[in-house]
Formats: sequence, structure tokens, C-alpha cells
Amino acid sequence: MSNDLWELYFFIQIVLDALLLVALLLLFLKFRKLTRLPIGDLSERLSLAEKLTKDLERYVEEEKKLLEKVKLALETGTKIWEESGEGRKSIKEKICELSRKGLSTEEISKKLSLSEGEVELVLSLERFRRGER
Repeated sequence: MSNDLWELYFFIQIVLDALLLVALLLLFLKFRKLTRLPIGDLSERLSLAEKLTKDLERYVEEEKKLLEKVKLALETGTKIWEESGEGRKSIKEKICELSRKGLSTEEISKKLSLSEGEVELVLSLERFRRGER
């Protein structure tokens, strides 16, 4: 009986070893699939990403230069406009005249190429100056 027990033990051991080998083989195949990365594809994507980054940096620099030019133009225009009191007075008078004629803020701003906020500010200041709140 002890001999039969040893044979059964030996048989079970062989089956378990075989299952263990199959499991290891499956794990090896799964791991091999995970580690197969297309290096050529990755290098192409990396070079494309680098090119896009350089293009973006160049674009940002161009936008910064353009922004500085716009700021300088606005500052220069503002200084000139502030120095010429006639320009301010004539615009203010035109806004008030158009408002008296019944034009809306939107219509005045389109007609004089000003923002609605500028027109509203001038009209509000004029009403405040006259005491109409």
C-alpha cells in the first residue's frame, strides 16, 4: 500500500509540475507581448513631438513679439490722443450729439468706430457732469 501511495504522490507531483510549466509558459508569452514595443514607431512619434514643440515655441515667440508691437502702438496712440485735447473734445461732442439725436450706444459705437464701453463711459461722465445721475 505504501508503494501505491508513492505512485499516487509521484503522479500528482508530475501533473502539478506540468501545470506549473504551462502557467510559466503562458506568463512568459504574455510578458513577451508586453515588452515588444515598436521602437521605430516610438522614435517617429518622438521626433514628431519634438518638431511640434519647436513649432509651438516659435509660434509663441512670434505672438509675444506681435503683442509687444500692439502694446507699443496702443501706448503711442493713447499718448497722441491724450496730448491732442481736440481729438477728445470732438469725439465727446460727436457722442453727445448722436445721443441727443436718439441713437443707441451700439449705433454710436459703430458709427464712430469705438467700443460700446467707451461710448457709455463718455455719456455717463457727461450725465454726471450735468448732475443727472
